[in-house]
Amino acid sequence: LLYTIKFEFLQLAAAMIEFIVSKVAMVLTLGMYSTGIHTVQKIKRRGTGDIPILPFVAMATACFLWFNYGIMLGDVTLTFTNLVGTLLNCSYILLYYWYTPSKASVYKTVGCFMLLLVTMNFYSSWAHTSTQEASEFVGTIGVCITIATFASPLAQLKVVIEKKNTDSMSFPLSVMVAAQCIMWWWYGALINDTYVQVPNLLINYAYLQVCIDNWSYRSQGM
Repeated sequence: LLYTIKFEFLQLAAAMIEFIVSKVAMVLTLGMYSTGIHTVQKIKRRGTGDIPILPFVAMATACFLWFNYGIMLGDVTLTFTNLVGTLLNCSYILLYYWYTPSKASVYKTVGCFMLLLVTMNFYSSWAHTSTQEASEFVGTIGVCITIATFASPLAQLKVVIEKKNTDSMSFPLSVMVAAQCIMWWWYGALINDTYVQVPNLLINYAYLQVCIDNWSYRSQGM
């Protein structure tokens, strides 16, 4: 009886930890997605200028892939978070389109990613007979797109290191990205999902490096 009580207590504790981690990861991620509002406000005031459409489209694509992945797994946290992320980034794309004078570039970028999504959806439905095989395929593509989406801003890390100047990178945003990646990696470990763990582990390592360098240069007054 004592063993049964201990086992049930451990199960309850594990469920509580998973619940808390999933909700913290969700809140941090939605907070990160909402930072696009600042960019959109800047676009409204000054136009698109040299602000590229690609990050919005890439993020919307990544969110849509993880939304589908969440549906395949029946995971409410993944599904809801990435549904909101998809809708937010699509709204950013529409607002960008409204204010940009170069609408042809929007057509081309969105068209390329739409073609990619349609091709992947067709292939996953046609080539993979089971839900598990399809989810593994979508998860693999999601990992690649996510790493590519978050890795592109890290090109600025080279500037930070070489010039020892942190002006090109937002310290609060880097901290938020690192924190949400830690929580998603933890959540992936709790549900034993490698596809959730791998991209967040890699991205977290890179952004933690950004945060450490940023803090170091700020403390030195650089």
